Amino acid sequence: MKSVLVALTALLIGGFPDVPLAGAEALSPRANYLLHCSGCHRQDGAGAIEGGIPPFQDSVGHIAGIETGRTYIMHVPGVISTNMSDADVAGVLNYILDRWGGGGAEFSAEEVTHRRALPVADVVVYRRQVVDELKETGIEIADYPWP
Repeated sequence: MKSVLVALTALLIGGFPDVPLAGAEALSPRANYLLHCSGCHRQDGAGAIEGGIPPFQDSVGHIAGIETGRTYIMHVPGVISTNMSDADVAGVLNYILDRWGGGGAEFSAEEVTHRRALPVADVVVYRRQVVDELKETGIEIADYPWP
């Protein structure tokens, strides 16, 4: 509960700082998911098809299972623009994979740093490449309603 109060206080005084507030406890990956990701992906990972957000179920594990997919994940808007540390991003992604992706290879802070630095000109086009690569192996993932 204290973590949530600290996070809400931080938000009220101008957003989440890059470093924890003095005396603040680090937030758990689940708490970071709720604060940074559930607005689009919902608490249950179901996404919002009407808003162009595909569900995690039956997709995120497959995406994270290939190299291009792991790079794609680092460039979705909420990941590439977050103010969370790379270690916190890795923690949230591992939480997502454990919860909706069937586990799989965990992300490290170093991998997050590396992949976020890779150039991806258009994340929608890049996602289509990931989907095509998965289809070539017989894996179909959730629809993505972007043009």
